[in-house]
Amino acid sequence: MTKTAGFALTALAMLVLAGCSGAPAASESETPDAAPTASASPTASATPTPEPAGWTAPEECTGIDVSPGAAVAGEALGACMQKALSSYGTGRETISGEELGGEIEFRYAPDFEFQGSLETGDGPIEITFLDGTVWIDSGEGPVKGDTASSDPEEQMAGVAGELYRVFSDPSFAGDLIAASPTWTVASAQESITLANGDTVAATRITSDAPFDWYDLPVQQYVVWLAEDWTPVGSEGTASFFGSSSTITQHYYDLGEPVEITPVG
Repeated sequence: MTKTAGFALTALAMLVLAGCSGAPAASESETPDAAPTASASPTASATPTPEPAGWTAPEECTGIDVSPGAAVAGEALGACMQKALSSYGTGRETISGEELGGEIEFRYAPDFEFQGSLETGDGPIEITFLDGTVWIDSGEGPVKGDTASSDPEEQMAGVAGELYRVFSDPSFAGDLIAASPTWTVASAQESITLANGDTVAATRITSDAPFDWYDLPVQQYVVWLAEDWTPVGSEGTASFFGSSSTITQHYYDLGEPVEITPVG
């Protein structure tokens, strides 16, 4: 099996654990199963989006009761996470799990784009979603992802790219969270230290019971919100082919300028 094929399978195993990087869709019509549109070659990103001045929590969040022990509807919580992150426009996140870790930076407007350096079970990769196309470099040069290609490497890069983008694509976040009907607010806040050194007091909200997302079993999902409703992170534990894995994501530098550049 090639390295590209290997990390594609790793990504598949992690699919149900993603979603909470989640925010803003590149377009309102985008859906969780939307595939990237191919382009001829990667090009540099547009000018970075500036940090929002005086960020205000959206009404999708402020209407949720986050008092200790409160019950929260999954649909409302998903809408909050998606809207809150989209209103920041840009940011970074760390991902950590048994066979997947690294950092990703993302942009939500004017188009959804992301770039990351990840460590997988098959070694390090660089991944970019830019101008509607996924590019993956596992150390031997960038490969354009194209699930319709006759080239096996391009096919597998396309599959891997579409799965890895779940970690950042806003269209997945609210959808996954809404799949669990009810959630419960923890009795006390937790202190979380982010990759930029900031320490945040965050409210933990946990799914009440195992649930299925597109027929994939999620054992538990957690999201953390800061006091001003800024998304702080998420953690999911899911079963796949008889085993379970946990992926943790933490968001930081929200609203800070980012530069999405081609791989290679």
